[in-house]
Amino acid sequence: MAEPRRDFVTRLACAAGWSAPLLGLLGGTARALPKSEENDLAILEASLALEHEAIAIYETALQRNLFLAGLRTYAVEFVGDHKGHRDTQIGLVRQRGARPVSPRDDYDLGRMRTGDAALRRCLEVEIAAQRAYQVLNSQIRTRDYLLTAAFILVDEVRHETVWKRVLGVKIY
Repeated sequence: MAEPRRDFVTRLACAAGWSAPLLGLLGGTARALPKSEENDLAILEASLALEHEAIAIYETALQRNLFLAGLRTYAVEFVGDHKGHRDTQIGLVRQRGARPVSPRDDYDLGRMRTGDAALRRCLEVEIAAQRAYQVLNSQIRTRDYLLTAAFILVDEVRHETVWKRVLGVKIY
């Protein structure tokens, strides 16, 4: 049986090293975070960790030539979007005088050996990113990041919609 979406998103967020308050908010056990620079930075770091993982998934699938020719174009575009999101968030973290989180070395991509597995993994990270940006977006106090997160959310929904259509998954 497929893992429920909320459980998957929470598991991915835990693996990315998200803080307990962010996990509570994402999991529906917390109502709101206090609006503060510290929480904005925690949200930025959590979002950046997701972007690093998305980039690793897409780049690995592209290197392994797992996308069919017509889908490769989408994958190249989407990894470019994620790199843009990453770079924007790194800039915002640095503007706040903090050090951005680095990509991890252990994304467990070894089992991603078929085109179907790659598409499903891409869809999983897009669902997680969409959910994270949607839930965390309302918690952001800082205007520059709020605007950035809103634009990123649009990209994540677009990516998710494309992969759902390709996989024949219900969109609504």
